[in-house]
Amino acid sequence: MAYERSSLRYAHTNGFTSLIFTEDGEFIITCGSDGDIRMWRGIDDDDPSSTCLGEFVVCIAHSKKRLLASTDRNTVQAYTYPELENDGTLMRFTAPVTCLRAHEKYLAAGSDDTNIKVLKSDDGKSELHLQGHSGPLLGLDICHEGEFLASIGGDGQLKIWNLEQGGLEVKNISGLPKANSFETAEQFGTPCFEPQRSKSLAYVHGKEVFVLNTDTWEVKFTLSDERIKGEYTCCNFSKDGQYLAAGTTKGEVSVFDFLRKQPLKTEPPTSECQSITCISWNAAGTELAFCDNTGQLGTLFRTKGGNGAIFADGEAEEVDFGDIEFNNDENDDMASGSGLGAGEGNDGDDDDDDGISIERLKNQVMRKAGGYADDQDENTRHSLTKSVNGDIEPQILVKTFKQQPAFQPGATPTHLEHRYLAWNEVGIVTAHTEGTDGSLDVEFHDASVHHSLHIPNYSNHNIASLSTSVLALSAENSTKLVCIALAASGNKEWSVTFPDCESTEALIATNKLVGVATSMQFLRLFTVMGTQREIISIPGPVVALAGHEDRILVLYHSAPPGTMQQHLSAMLIQTAGMQLRTQHLAVPLTPERRLTWLGFSDCGSPVFADSMGLLQLYSLKSQCWYPICDTLKQSQSVSNYYFVIAVSERSQIIQAVLCRGSSYPMTNPRPMTQELTMQLPICDVEVEKSELEDTLVRASIMSIENPEKTIKETAIKLFALACRTEVEMRAKELIETIACPDLLLLAVKYATKLGRIHLSDRLSELMPQIEEQSQRERQELHEFQQNHVTLSPVVRSQSPSFGNSSTSGNRIAPKAMELTHARRASLKRFAMSNSPVTFGKKSAVINGTDHSASPTLTATNTESIESQENMPDKNPEKLDTSNDELKEVTRTPLNAVNPFAAKRKHSEIDAANKGGVLINGGKLKIAKK
Repeated sequence: MAYERSSLRYAHTNGFTSLIFTEDGEFIITCGSDGDIRMWRGIDDDDPSSTCLGEFVVCIAHSKKRLLASTDRNTVQAYTYPELENDGTLMRFTAPVTCLRAHEKYLAAGSDDTNIKVLKSDDGKSELHLQGHSGPLLGLDICHEGEFLASIGGDGQLKIWNLEQGGLEVKNISGLPKANSFETAEQFGTPCFEPQRSKSLAYVHGKEVFVLNTDTWEVKFTLSDERIKGEYTCCNFSKDGQYLAAGTTKGEVSVFDFLRKQPLKTEPPTSECQSITCISWNAAGTELAFCDNTGQLGTLFRTKGGNGAIFADGEAEEVDFGDIEFNNDENDDMASGSGLGAGEGNDGDDDDDDGISIERLKNQVMRKAGGYADDQDENTRHSLTKSVNGDIEPQILVKTFKQQPAFQPGATPTHLEHRYLAWNEVGIVTAHTEGTDGSLDVEFHDASVHHSLHIPNYSNHNIASLSTSVLALSAENSTKLVCIALAASGNKEWSVTFPDCESTEALIATNKLVGVATSMQFLRLFTVMGTQREIISIPGPVVALAGHEDRILVLYHSAPPGTMQQHLSAMLIQTAGMQLRTQHLAVPLTPERRLTWLGFSDCGSPVFADSMGLLQLYSLKSQCWYPICDTLKQSQSVSNYYFVIAVSERSQIIQAVLCRGSSYPMTNPRPMTQELTMQLPICDVEVEKSELEDTLVRASIMSIENPEKTIKETAIKLFALACRTEVEMRAKELIETIACPDLLLLAVKYATKLGRIHLSDRLSELMPQIEEQSQRERQELHEFQQNHVTLSPVVRSQSPSFGNSSTSGNRIAPKAMELTHARRASLKRFAMSNSPVTFGKKSAVINGTDHSASPTLTATNTESIESQENMPDKNPEKLDTSNDELKEVTRTPLNAVNPFAAKRKHSEIDAANKGGVLINGGKLKIAKK
């Protein structure tokens, strides 16, 4: 016994597709992501009846005279069969229903919001809620008696519920594949009870089908097929429970004899068949239908042979050999001519009553074709024998990751009647399709930019881009671009037609440019008022465009996809007058993910988001990509998704729309935007140290408000935390890494205040090194900016530059370090606090002049001193050398950095001078007092 495949039929658009056989076996009913229900009389039906139930239909079930379906309204709707007229709403959820099962006693439904609802069929009112999964429901089934319900969720758990005991959870099995949403799931598990007695429960995991004993809920046995190459995605029993079918991620279908626990031979899939999403048997058990994730429908039917079939053991069919005659005399002559005896030539090659001689057939065929001679070697004969027996290995086809087509960031799927063409930081463009007529609504977040617009969509535009200066419109496979200049006077609208049947693939509009990627892999740039600027060739198929002021980012496929991921690259283009500069970037898209959003931050840094909600930002200064936020970790449910709108570096927030159970927002009611805080994927994020490190890194790589202040405050907090936790080497390492002189002064004061004099002295010794490193970094930054301006787009400095101004910051401290203004002022404060000043009999030395004879300073001297105070200090680092002891103090690096050490030194000098007053840099303030 074997199973042959039929040819595949297009049923629905790409996406999850489900199907069932009706109870009478008359129809195959399919549903898919296009929102249609199709009824097929068989796989050869060329005109199936089709009914649209909404924007998408995930699952269906047939119950007596009603057809049940999950719709885009997050409900389970009932329809009459076969008329398919609405017969009421049975259940409501907060997210789309992903699995549905109809039983004589119950109707069960699982949703993307992790909830299960069970409705009793007798009254249709009492509803049972089953809660326990922490992920979207992937599959469920009810046993024949209606006692147990089995469910598998995206949290990787199989749960068994006792419905007769109010939904009590009786068994939990973990370790199954996990999925954050139903849309991204590839393996659904699909638990199914044996339909006759429900003594067994089967589910798939990896390359095996696990069968549980429903009395003990332990594994009874497993089923596997060595011929498959993919992992199982779903399974289903035949109506009589004799056979079990399971589909794989490679499009293969295995059929098992459940009683014998053996796999039957099935025809392998073609290259067109993709991952199987659903399997259903007919009532007789002779045919099964399946769907894949590209919307294709196929069947397997039982047979005992035929062209291309794989025969079961011990079975064969008659083969028509055409006009080939098997002549014993001719074969004997051939054997004699080859030098063999009569007994040798016919040994094992003669026909018997039940078969034919393979060797004689080979000789006859080759003789008719003028083939091998009598003296042909045995190797050739052996190879021909293998060819006749069909033992040639089939060619292995490697499945690659699906290449992503071009899309518009901020737009929702094209099959929706009411959809967003663009939603960004400027405004919203909404398209409404009503029959042959359609319209576009343009709304601005800031009414001062422009008033709202309502535009008839006669040209069926389905691609749009909006900026503060222009609204750009086009359509897929359209050769025309239409733009409306918002800030212009007079004729605001202009349009162009592309030559040579070029069509629009992607579109972007900024406040200075309009860019269009065409089917010829050209990037056409226009000004806001329609002047054609450049035509640039794109190195690969375009994926998306983004823009910010005079910058355009083109994302494209740099190579064909691999087995696990896409290979994407980007061109960053900047215009300056009639000049144009380009920088090529490699895009680090995570394996097994798709690109879902592309744009710029408010500071002009490229940003993209993938299908799992990870945002990455490109730093123009360091030329590196940084993961800045994982939006799914800020969601309360794994079925939720954040639709990104804008990214702000200055405010450190991400504007997004929360989509519950979906990957895009609905137009009615319009959802509210939320602000997500940026958070790097730091280790141990709940620890205080990690939170401070996150703030420090973000301040150093992004253009935030007041970065210098943020870095200093965060660094001194980390320094204090290291001091409190007795990790002085980490505290010293932190100050040495940041290399900021001002931060070093704060760290020395804090360490001295805590009584850590040893740490304070070690930090003080770092000052010459930090001064030199700070100047070197400023020089490197200056050279980098000059080179970057010459060779690539203009880069705004995104990291703070520490150090003094150009007048004092360019000096390198010598071995005997000189004092700057700030450090000399600190030195004066501590010196004056320990040096009592009396005018009279006490001696005073001012500028080398002895004023001890006069009881007070004369007015002339006071005026001269005050005039000196107002004079600019042409050499602020030069100190008065009239006092040797003071010169020795100021030449000490420790005193210059550590004011507490300077205080101790000055106290010794004051004692040595026996109360005498030393007035040098601080003489002016003393005279005023």
